[in-house]
Amino acid sequence: MGLRYVWSELVHRPQRSIVAIISIALGVALYLSLQAYAEGYQNAARTPLTEIGADLVVQREGDIPDAFEGIVFPHSTAPIGEEEVAALREVEGVEEVGEALFFWSFESDPFLVGLGIDPEESFGPGRLRTAIREGRFLEAGDTGVAVADSSYADQYQLQIGDTVQISGEAFQLVGLADTSRVGNVANANLYLPIADVNRMVHAAPQVQSVYTLDEQVTNLLFVKADSAQASLVADNLKQLLGERSLVTTPQSFEDVFGTTFQLIDRFGLLVGFSCLFLALLGLLRVVVGGLTERRRDVGIMRAVGWRKREIVRQISRESLVLVAVGWSIGVIAAIGIAYVLSYFTVSIPVPWELSPTPHFMAGGAKSLALTVTMQASVQPLGIAGTGVLCLLAGWVLSWWLARRAANMKPVEVLRSE
Repeated sequence: MGLRYVWSELVHRPQRSIVAIISIALGVALYLSLQAYAEGYQNAARTPLTEIGADLVVQREGDIPDAFEGIVFPHSTAPIGEEEVAALREVEGVEEVGEALFFWSFESDPFLVGLGIDPEESFGPGRLRTAIREGRFLEAGDTGVAVADSSYADQYQLQIGDTVQISGEAFQLVGLADTSRVGNVANANLYLPIADVNRMVHAAPQVQSVYTLDEQVTNLLFVKADSAQASLVADNLKQLLGERSLVTTPQSFEDVFGTTFQLIDRFGLLVGFSCLFLALLGLLRVVVGGLTERRRDVGIMRAVGWRKREIVRQISRESLVLVAVGWSIGVIAAIGIAYVLSYFTVSIPVPWELSPTPHFMAGGAKSLALTVTMQASVQPLGIAGTGVLCLLAGWVLSWWLARRAANMKPVEVLRSE
């Protein structure tokens, strides 16, 4: 009887029912869509580091060389001491550390960017193993060989077997790699065995004039960390390496997205709750208007023997049905919006420090970016949270208003009609 009466009442006043449903649906859809949009950007911001298999990239700012001749270190990649690397490995939450050696070479034409890597490492630049377009990747024990970025090789017509001169040493190209597939982090023209690069930087006058080098030199560290402690690990690494340390996290990429994302990220929850609040105000208005229209109905119900709690229960059921239908439509709409957002791409600028190129060269510093899909989705926790909030708020509003309506005396109501 109760449910049949609920259905007949909602159908009897379709305009009021539709307004309430649309109000709730819009509020829920806007809230969940904003959260999905923000999450899509957050997922995109993790991509550059995810593609190289690292959680953090650690560097240190250094000094500018007296002259840009031969091999030099960019000022964002100063050497990190062996003892510091050993201490870093012992920081709580650090699971694994990969080392690389980044340099610029001005002694040849064209200018080139080089990176010394350990080919046995499976993350960081070692991920280039999966991006080989032609030839092979570096192998343990290799010396005098190099892998070239495929775009660089195409630009200067380099092929497998060609020789490239760096600091008076000859390196034979054994592979071509599509470096854009590994996040454009520590992007270089040539990738060489780290032992060969160590030998060359120790003999480079413009490096020696600025830094005192350990036997084994490194200036880029790729860190795998416990995801639950990543923020704490980043803070500890900054303290360990001092004021001039640079620790790149997914948050670093979020910071370069611009004000639009930052506003949504910081105020998305507030805006979402505001939308829900306005939706519930719309429901309140509809319920109040409905009870005003139904004063005569309530009076008749009381006159024929309906008890107060039965009237309250009946009216509450009607409101909860409206809320449930509106919430369901809102969730479906939000899922649809998130699905559409997932077809959009996001261009993530890579901070200059992660792949530095000279500002004073023709054309200025090279701007790198990674284009990825948005990966937006509506989270189950958000769906459940909006459902509980809407149903609870709808029940409280309808219960309070229904009690007021049920307390009216039938004689007074019918006399006024």
